Amino acid sequence: MPYYDAPFTFDFQTSLIEVDTGTADIDCTTLYDAIKRAQASEEGIIYDTIGKGSGLDTLGPGVQVGLTVELLGSWQVYFDPGNYVARVAGGNLIGGPGDDPIAYSAGVQALLIQSANATVVSTSGSGATAAEVWSYAARSLSTAGNANVADTLLKRTTSDTEISAVGGTTTLKSLYGMVAQAVHNTQVAGTSLSVTKSDDTTVLGTRTVTTDSEAKPIIGINSD
Repeated sequence: MPYYDAPFTFDFQTSLIEVDTGTADIDCTTLYDAIKRAQASEEGIIYDTIGKGSGLDTLGPGVQVGLTVELLGSWQVYFDPGNYVARVAGGNLIGGPGDDPIAYSAGVQALLIQSANATVVSTSGSGATAAEVWSYAARSLSTAGNANVADTLLKRTTSDTEISAVGGTTTLKSLYGMVAQAVHNTQVAGTSLSVTKSDDTTVLGTRTVTTDSEAKPIIGINSD
């Protein structure tokens, strides 16, 4: 049967460390402590080791070597499906099948905030701020997170791009412009080819074309 150690449920049948619903941020030290207790539980002692940790050696008052948690075998962390970003911080989380410690979960982008620092300094206060987290030297998405980003990009419409204030102006000489020329309405008049925006009416830009009186003319391409 599964072993529960808030906010984690260790499912020994599926090798998943399931994170409680509503929890989007986990700390490597908290995870490692829960792993050790799960391995020592009545359920855990009959199964292979879940994970191992290295680091946290004391270098002086309040100063320790950073923690690395490695998930062994097919063990992975699993977040509840949903449209949100899940973060793992406070150390380095590695291992898992295919070197991916985060299991795929629909809609979830998992951000591994890997620490490039050799030490961890204990201070009083409420912990790292958002600015401090984003200033970390190394961050990476899991395989599932990368897939979510790629899928979102591929499914984004040109009309969404046109109304966005991010990324500058909309021009033909851009990735958006290349897509527009492939899917929007285009019209040829003389030697000028006009490309419209997503409404198939507003002109985005024009290009000069070369004609041949002996060739069969193409006078337009519908977006369909």
